[in-house]
Amino acid sequence: MERILLYVHFNKYKRVSNHVFYQLEQLKPLFSKIIFISNSHIEEAIKKKLHDEFGISNVLERDNQGYDFAAWRDGMSAIGFEELKTYDSLTLMNDTCFGPLWDLEAIYKRFEDDTQVDFWGMTNFRKTKYFEEHLQSYFVTFKQQILRSISFQEFWEQVKDFTDVQDVIDHYETKFTQYFTEAGFTYQAAFDTRLEEAADLIHPDFTYYKPFTILEKKVPFLKVKAISGNPFSARYLLEEIKERTSYPVSLISEHIFEYVGPDVPCLLQDKQLLIDDKNDSPEKLVALHIHVTDLQIFEQFKENWEILPLQYQFVVTTADEKIFTQLLEIVSDRYQVILGKEENPMQAMLEQSGLLLQFASVGHISTAILVDGMPQLDKAMRRDLMEMMFENANASIKVLEQDDKLGLVIPDLPSLVRYGLFEQKIFRKEMAAIWQKLHCQKPFDFEQHPVFARVYGGFFWFKPSVLTGLFQNEYQLSAQIEPQVLESLLVYLAWDQDYDFKIMPKTPLPALLDLQREAEQLIQQKGKLVHKSLAKKVRTYLSSLLKAR
Repeated sequence: MERILLYVHFNKYKRVSNHVFYQLEQLKPLFSKIIFISNSHIEEAIKKKLHDEFGISNVLERDNQGYDFAAWRDGMSAIGFEELKTYDSLTLMNDTCFGPLWDLEAIYKRFEDDTQVDFWGMTNFRKTKYFEEHLQSYFVTFKQQILRSISFQEFWEQVKDFTDVQDVIDHYETKFTQYFTEAGFTYQAAFDTRLEEAADLIHPDFTYYKPFTILEKKVPFLKVKAISGNPFSARYLLEEIKERTSYPVSLISEHIFEYVGPDVPCLLQDKQLLIDDKNDSPEKLVALHIHVTDLQIFEQFKENWEILPLQYQFVVTTADEKIFTQLLEIVSDRYQVILGKEENPMQAMLEQSGLLLQFASVGHISTAILVDGMPQLDKAMRRDLMEMMFENANASIKVLEQDDKLGLVIPDLPSLVRYGLFEQKIFRKEMAAIWQKLHCQKPFDFEQHPVFARVYGGFFWFKPSVLTGLFQNEYQLSAQIEPQVLESLLVYLAWDQDYDFKIMPKTPLPALLDLQREAEQLIQQKGKLVHKSLAKKVRTYLSSLLKAR
């Protein structure tokens, strides 16, 4: 069979994800010709890779106007409708899915042998009051009898460059199936969702709400949104994929990390720092920056870091002249004591950028108050953080030295935080403002995305290159910025530089305590719902979902 594939790619960071390369490698044997259409700019090195490794010489770059349908239109125009008529089938596909999870050849053979089917797709979207039942456009194949019809050419030639994705959905995504059936053609879906129970779905999109059913029915492709849109169940979905298929799930985790966010819940299980039996000292010199605002706390805890090997050098800063003088009297030659201008611990560290950037790895702690007005709880949280920092110091530095992609190692949640005794405000607007001021390369909506990976107290180990945006940016951080804002940003700043992170383990209290707290929170949420209109919430959610598609 002579098959042709029009493959549409889009990446907001102007990259090509590795899951796309895997996809093309698996698809290549099925098609006589593949046209790669990118709705975002791609580098010449990528074009060369597409040609050399996948035999794709036809690469079309365009703006994302009109989205996938306009891209497919332009691809057809580039080929020519007369040439399209010479192929046995045309497949339209985009990169919004992972896979193939299973062999595609059998599905193609099934529909190619079925003379009653003129076009087909992987899944269909059931009829709602908003639109008719239709094939979902992420993977649709048209047989030759449609390709040779005047109605096929007329449909695609009238596709407009809509700038609002909702217009594309309303005019093309939800209408093309009906258009071709009214023209006399018949269709099927590899997985016909109309035959499935859907009473529990707020919106009958099985690719989003029923990903486990997608796996059960052996649909070869799983939508990216099934992972990114279901962050808490995604972990179990990944495990199911690993168990049932040969698909490399690392491609999914990698894509989610690079293009969705650094601390998506399904990724956190793999973030724990692994501790081996060897407690090897660092190969290179390490700087531990200690900012002192309270000399008593410094003296109380300094034995925690003084047990570290001699490769660790202590850079101590303070903005208090009295404390500076006292420090000089009580510390050893391992310490370099500096009188700085900044009282804010994070900014005091940034003030010493010229010194700290000379080290391959750096740690940061301070004596700043962690829990206001409650010295006992402050001490408890500090003890947790100190234990994690220095019991895991060598292991943290080791992975930073050995893993080029790793940028920082942060403590796990202190017990006070984990069990709800201490809650820290999330400074979403402030984080977004600094993100913009630092000209970070990756767009990230702090107002909408959950923020999980906060660095409590600013206690962490890191590579200085992770914070180049803070160390070297011309934008001077205001002294009025809460230190918690920068602490909340650290993991995201590392991610913006394509660095990953690890979490230092802490011996946990029994997991039953976690369960108890979750149960209490659930009861509280149910109580709140009594005073609200559930119907209104459903309507609002449905409306927002339609706008987001």
